[in-house]
Amino acid sequence: MIYWKPKLKAFFIHLLLSLTVIALFLVVVIQVWYPDTLFKLENVWQGLQVLIPVDAVLGPLLTLVLFVPGKKRLKFDLTVIALLQIAALTYGGSLIYKQRPVFLAFVVDRFEVVLAYEEYVTDIPMERFNNKQNHSPLLSYVLPPQTIEEKNQFFFAKIPFQKVGSRHYPIDDYLSNIAEKSLKVNRLTPKNENSRRELAQFKKKHTSPAMLLLFPLQASTQESIIIVLDRKTGQFVDYLSLDPWSEYQKKAG
Repeated sequence: MIYWKPKLKAFFIHLLLSLTVIALFLVVVIQVWYPDTLFKLENVWQGLQVLIPVDAVLGPLLTLVLFVPGKKRLKFDLTVIALLQIAALTYGGSLIYKQRPVFLAFVVDRFEVVLAYEEYVTDIPMERFNNKQNHSPLLSYVLPPQTIEEKNQFFFAKIPFQKVGSRHYPIDDYLSNIAEKSLKVNRLTPKNENSRRELAQFKKKHTSPAMLLLFPLQASTQESIIIVLDRKTGQFVDYLSLDPWSEYQKKAG
């Protein structure tokens, strides 16, 4: 005899609990680990498309199949299902956590996303950034080689200078160095209606473009948008989802 009513009840209770846990997990991912547009820029959803169905749907389906009122091993079966779900969420969540952005580093003429799993991250002197910024991830300026000897050293060692933790400094200490690399708002040339609408909203929101610094921001996925900083303080202001390479006119006219 198949007990459909208790089976369905157990299924929906399990499904509701699973969706609640997933929802809380997503809040942490989107609001804390990958804030603002970084969730989309780093293409986190691609990994979640596998994790969420497995964790939120497979568990309740197993409950639907295995749940039988009065079954001797029912508690054991449900415990195993719950542990499998927890293990899947923990494993998937740990991978997403290790790949979270921890720095947006200014390198030569752009910002690059620095991910937590990069080995050199542990070598960045975090005391330099204490009480310096109100933005997460932190913004850093990567000091380029200052002498021919330094350039040769990095060249022959085949180590990009931006991957040396000790060369990362607070961005506000080097604002004068990066200001000349700033993009001009009036040279942005959106190529589609959505981009034109976003740029118009940006100009309406920020009525003093002279007080802003705009730079390309390149993700680990190689996708790029524009990050906006305050010219005086170097503090984060906004993101602009335009491609700084294809939607920017380098020379006026």
